[in-house]
Amino acid sequence: MWADSTIGDMQNHLHNENSSFILLKALCLLGLLSFSQISFAEQWYHVELVVFEQLDSVSDEQAPVACVPSALFDPNTTNDMIQPAANKTLTGSASRLKKSPRYQVHYHQSWEQPIKTKANAKSIAINNSLINGRVRLHKGTYLFATVDLQLDRVTQTDDWSEVGGQRRHYLKETRRVRRDKLHFFDHPHLGALLSLTPI
Repeated sequence: MWADSTIGDMQNHLHNENSSFILLKALCLLGLLSFSQISFAEQWYHVELVVFEQLDSVSDEQAPVACVPSALFDPNTTNDMIQPAANKTLTGSASRLKKSPRYQVHYHQSWEQPIKTKANAKSIAINNSLINGRVRLHKGTYLFATVDLQLDRVTQTDDWSEVGGQRRHYLKETRRVRRDKLHFFDHPHLGALLSLTPI
């Protein structure tokens, strides 16, 4: 009878251990699934852009005859790729530029978007009466920004007619960018400030 009792205790012990092991495996699986979902969730960013003209620039650089690529999304639209947002990060910088006689701010806008891989990245249209262009953000190991911005004012030069078109100042640059940092894109006649803040 003692043997039966001992065997029963051992069976109960093994049953409890087996149940605990199954429960542990289930919890681990749930944890892995949750981590996977978090890992694949897209990180959204608050993006803010200021574009300005440098009025006292002295440069003999020829403005190219260029056509700015089109963009699919406007900062004021709302969908799963972009959301409108209030300006906040660069308000002080834009205000200082406006107060200076050396600069003229032509564009200041914010929006929210996820940053996708290069193959899936979408361009954001940057347009108003004087600025025409786009911003394209993508990620790899690092974050990257491409700006294509054109001042929609014809540059009067002696040789523009010889190349068969009208010259407009054009800023195009791709560079690595960091979150929570201010990035300055420079050009003899144009400038752009860009910030990316995770949300």
